[in-house]
Amino acid sequence: MSTTRLVAKNTLFQILGKGVSTVLGIAAVALVTRALGAAGYGYYTTVITFLSFFGIVADLGLTLITAQMISEQGADEPRIVRSIFTFRVVTALVLFSVAPLVAHFTNYPDVVKWGIALTAASFFFVSLQQTLVGIFQKHLVMHFPMMSEVVGRAALLGVTIYAVAFGKNLLWFLGAVVIGNICNFLLVIFFSRRFVHLGFEWDTKIIREMLHRSLPIAISIVFNLVYLKADTLILSAVRSPAEVGLYGAAYRVIDILIMIPVMMMGVILPIAAAAWSSRDSARMSRIIQKTFDVFVIYALPFLVGGWLLAPRIMSLIAGDDFAGAGAPLRILLLAFVAATSSTLFGHTIVALQKQRSVIWVYGVDAVLSLAAYLFFIPRFGMTGAAWATFGSELFAAIILATVVIRTTRVTIALDVLIRVALASAVMALALELAGDLSAIVSILIGGGMYCATLMLLGIHKKIL
Repeated sequence: MSTTRLVAKNTLFQILGKGVSTVLGIAAVALVTRALGAAGYGYYTTVITFLSFFGIVADLGLTLITAQMISEQGADEPRIVRSIFTFRVVTALVLFSVAPLVAHFTNYPDVVKWGIALTAASFFFVSLQQTLVGIFQKHLVMHFPMMSEVVGRAALLGVTIYAVAFGKNLLWFLGAVVIGNICNFLLVIFFSRRFVHLGFEWDTKIIREMLHRSLPIAISIVFNLVYLKADTLILSAVRSPAEVGLYGAAYRVIDILIMIPVMMMGVILPIAAAAWSSRDSARMSRIIQKTFDVFVIYALPFLVGGWLLAPRIMSLIAGDDFAGAGAPLRILLLAFVAATSSTLFGHTIVALQKQRSVIWVYGVDAVLSLAAYLFFIPRFGMTGAAWATFGSELFAAIILATVVIRTTRVTIALDVLIRVALASAVMALALELAGDLSAIVSILIGGGMYCATLMLLGIHKKIL
């Protein structure tokens, strides 16, 4: 089977799997928000965000580096995987043991501190699971981790339903996250054994090379940590748990939407790295152009439709108490479009092995973002947080795109973008004419008009 067909097959499997996983995840969010209310969900969001800081630091860029190193010609895949996995076990164990100790010295309520201690186990297993994803990316068999994720989400939903049915507290809902991620991890371990005999191994040469490659990504990730997660933590320090809950619910929608671009770039990264290392500039240009076109088709209608339907969407997902989350959701959808672009160009920079040359981008972005958060959030709350987040994502997207275009000398055609913008405008008009219908009916009308217009404009001929 050709590489193009394998990529298409893997992408299709991932979209289907991610679709099922997303539905299960949204169902769990709907139950949690309704059971805990805005304030309770604010505490839930605080726990997850606090641990995300340690999770992002623990990543060190190893997911990308693993895929890159084992995809190179002559690579000793089993030894590379075992060495990186061993390194990840040690570092993640240290970091997620420290997290509850750090939380102990904060001013968070006791239930939040206990929640952090409990949920640290979940992030530990996620960290290990992510390290192994590179195996499936290399062999273009991403349906295996997708199956694992679906089972994990099903377990999460099952425990969540139990917690709702018996009126359990916040810790039970966080425990559901732990159980779901453990199930996901165990299945990933099981499937990975088809390709690599896992075990613990410490090859100093491999570890040294991995650290050399990952250091620029790790530094960038630490900077990303500031402009991606500091907003919620600062908001939790200066505003009510209820406002944190509204912002967290809106941000959760964005987290779900950005999964597809990240997933696709995980599949494309090894192929782009191979094209660049073999000096096939024409193929590299095609990869960037096609991916850009697909991302435009995916992201733009969510921005336009979401902007018009934001309060109704939040009420549908989280309950009527969360309709107020529609205001920050509109702004965060702008950030989502920018993040989609930076996902494309950020992963491409890894394929180009230009990580070191863009560290300054994330450093400057982190400083500007933190300054914006500290200025705007105390004054404007979740609205200020959302606008500052958009600014930080836009800055990163513009600079990363500039670096990739200058390095590859690719010229990105905008024909698909123009057609998608026209189809999105038709969708917006249909939604305005439809009036104040339910969120589900409006989504069906808008989505139907968008897809029909794309077909009439022949968009399928452009991307296939």
